[in-house]
Amino acid sequence: MPELRRRRSHRVSETIARRLKKQISTGALNPGEKLPPERDMAQRFRTSRVSVREAYRSLEELGLLTIRRGAEGGAFIADLDHGPVMRSLSLMLRLGKTTNDEITEARLLIEPPIARLAARRARPEDIERLQYVVRQQENALRRRGDYSPFDLQFHRSVAECARNLPLKVLMDALSDLTVEVVAGLDLPSGIQYQVCDSHRLIADAIERHDEDEAFKLMLHHVAQIQSRLGRALARQRRTKKNASRNGTRR
Repeated sequence: MPELRRRRSHRVSETIARRLKKQISTGALNPGEKLPPERDMAQRFRTSRVSVREAYRSLEELGLLTIRRGAEGGAFIADLDHGPVMRSLSLMLRLGKTTNDEITEARLLIEPPIARLAARRARPEDIERLQYVVRQQENALRRRGDYSPFDLQFHRSVAECARNLPLKVLMDALSDLTVEVVAGLDLPSGIQYQVCDSHRLIADAIERHDEDEAFKLMLHHVAQIQSRLGRALARQRRTKKNASRNGTRR
């Protein structure tokens, strides 16, 4: 009988963990949100606190929960870090294991479908946050300030609208990698205005829940940006090569 109870408790804890993982992946539970105490969760699932504790511990091991002790403690949804993915991609780029062309291919495969999902799933608060980022970027550009942080934030906000955690992690990593590639490149102001215009159109399509238009606009936007980036990197390589050649001649 004790063995039977242990197996039943294990199955219940797996069920609780599975349901919580689904809620995290769909965005129903957000980073920093506190889960109900073990006692309340046990009542909800009509099980023991031991089963709930096992479920919480298994999610903590996966990095999905943070368990804090003390009066203000409890089980909190972890803020998932895309850093390991980003650092791995960055290292491959520096070692020459990947190229801007491969980054372009990855972005074209990932970002347009994310925009489609964003148009399908975005909630009013998601759209409000996305439009705020676009306005901040436009204001920064008008003031001739640095608009690049908002450029990165825009793509992250679109991914948040899609409410798919794996896609969000991939999108965040690719966005950070693109920013790393762009760093040091002097892009003309005309291109910066075109980027802002594209972001405005994409945000408006998402607000209208126009999935096809959001997909098409994002596809065109990413293709344009990566093409310009490729040309800018090629110019940079030629400039360095010529400078090296001239230095050797001296």
